[in-house]
Amino acid sequence: MVVYVCRGEFLPRESKMADNGTLIFKGIDSWNRPVFKDTISGLFYGSLDKLFTYVAPIEYVLADVTEKDLCLFGREFDCEPEGFPLPEGLKIQKN
Repeated sequence: MVVYVCRGEFLPRESKMADNGTLIFKGIDSWNRPVFKDTISGLFYGSLDKLFTYVAPIEYVLADVTEKDLCLFGREFDCEPEGFPLPEGLKIQKN
């Protein structure tokens, strides 16, 4: 079994055939990265390339960030990115 590590915590790798979860926008972290939370696994994903100010409108962030931009951040909001790609089937909730 492959695992991700975040601040010493082992995370089970999500299966590519996992349930189709939804990613909910949670906010902009301290590195100006948009952060999303998987409603099924509770893991956080974010973008390393598309950065925003803290006051960026949610609509602007959701219009600019796609699933292809996201990678695994871990179990915490401000976790160090692991860089693993988003599992298939996860979609950003746009509304």
